[in-house]
Amino acid sequence: MITFKELNLQVGIRLQMALQHGPKQLIYYTELIGYVDGEFLVIKTPFKHGLSVPIRVDEQVILRIFSGMNVFILTCKVKTIFRAPHYFMLLSFPSDIKSMAVRGAIRAKVKLPVQVNGQAEIGTITDISVTGADIVAAGALGEINEDVSISFEFPIKPTHQNAHIETRATIRSIQERPSKKENTPAKFSHGISFHELDLTSQVMLLNFIYESMNKL
Repeated sequence: MITFKELNLQVGIRLQMALQHGPKQLIYYTELIGYVDGEFLVIKTPFKHGLSVPIRVDEQVILRIFSGMNVFILTCKVKTIFRAPHYFMLLSFPSDIKSMAVRGAIRAKVKLPVQVNGQAEIGTITDISVTGADIVAAGALGEINEDVSISFEFPIKPTHQNAHIETRATIRSIQERPSKKENTPAKFSHGISFHELDLTSQVMLLNFIYESMNKL
């Protein structure tokens, strides 16, 4: 069983917070402000549509932290809620910490413009994981086993700023996709594998994939 100290959490780390409202689990995003080991955690109160999310004292919350190829799951209870002008919460020290390995096969359906070998918006990423993606383009982007450089962006909640990823990748498969419309040229689907992404890029991409799936 992993201990809290082993998580080595840094102030400002991004957290996914889950609340159970009846049969539905609601997902929000927040940040760690600080903690006192063995006593409590302090996190920002999440906002949605410009309003603080309604949370009750003693309500159980699940915190998920994405780190490399693992997800750490912390179970806490709300101890104190501080409202305007700062909006933050004290949570009980996590009573249970679980670790779960994230498989590279977890994928999300997306629609992201992508640059290949520096050519602007040459294709569209339609499916993505932390290890690779599927790119649809008007023509073949190269040969099987050929290396290419790719770059793409995706939004980060709740700020909606764009994260930018640049990496090398290898084309693993190419498949022609006939058009369903007459007199419309076929497109090509490319299965690619990323070369090793840095830790920051992995964490941002994992968050984006789970946001796109809307579940963990």
